[in-house]
Amino acid sequence: MNVELRHLRVVVLVAEAGSVGRAARWLKVSQPSLTAQLKRIEAAFGGELFERSRTGVTPTALGRYAVDRARAILVDVDHLAATVSAMTAVESSAVRLGGFPTAPMSGIASRLREHGEIEQVSIEVEWSTSVLLQQLESGRLDFALLREFPGFELRLPTGVEAVTVVESESAYVVMSADHPIARKPGAEVELGALADEEWIGEPPDDSGFHVLFRAACEQAGFQPKVEHHSVDTSVLMGFVTSGQGVALVSPTSYRLLSTDVITRPLVGDPIHRRLLLAWSTESPRSQMAPDVLHMATAAYEEAVAAQARHSHPTHQMHVA
Repeated sequence: MNVELRHLRVVVLVAEAGSVGRAARWLKVSQPSLTAQLKRIEAAFGGELFERSRTGVTPTALGRYAVDRARAILVDVDHLAATVSAMTAVESSAVRLGGFPTAPMSGIASRLREHGEIEQVSIEVEWSTSVLLQQLESGRLDFALLREFPGFELRLPTGVEAVTVVESESAYVVMSADHPIARKPGAEVELGALADEEWIGEPPDDSGFHVLFRAACEQAGFQPKVEHHSVDTSVLMGFVTSGQGVALVSPTSYRLLSTDVITRPLVGDPIHRRLLLAWSTESPRSQMAPDVLHMATAAYEEAVAAQARHSHPTHQMHVA
């Protein structure tokens, strides 16, 4: 039997599953069928790849080598497939754009669609910066809007370049319109004045935001009570407008704003981030990077202006 790519995927999957039974469930095949297939694969390799026990399977020395090499081969094959897909996308005048949920994605996409050579724009929204970088590296994305927090500077993979869209974007607090602090004069709010508040925020991720937020609160003399997490802005709005908590938002989060809430910048700008446009240098669309940077800057300024029409906080923002 000749070893094929599908056999390599089986070997890797069994190793990751830790048992033939679990791997069979993932593949939606019977365990006896997968066991028989694995024996044929081992025969083709010339030795046992896994040691069987009551608790599952463990790769042998030959198995560890086979799994490592199989993973490397499959990564190369997936990269090849993604590159071919990218070339096909260019032929169909498509651009693949990724970014974090509160990025001004729609503004960039609309400008891309207005570009004479672009017929289609696909959007990938993802909380994890590392996932977006992996998608750029593998060729699954042409461009991505990323966030970078102080002390958590991004390490760009080989074949990925980036340029600054916004040098410094401050976070500000959003609270219900009848909150006692909202009724006080002055635009800025001391973070320490929010020590007794309950917070609603994004789920923990790899950006560094949550580490910096807690550090800023500790510097202000308190431990934040992060009682709620949600990726749904309507849920966040429900807690904030009902006075059950406060949250931090960006200048582009105008979708969160209404007459029922007030935003205020924080004294001293304790939490801020940089926004970057990254792209794959292997993407056939890489030559569009200067144009997409201009689109991203314009989309950001448009989003900030839309937010300002609903509220008038003094925020700090420096566009590159």
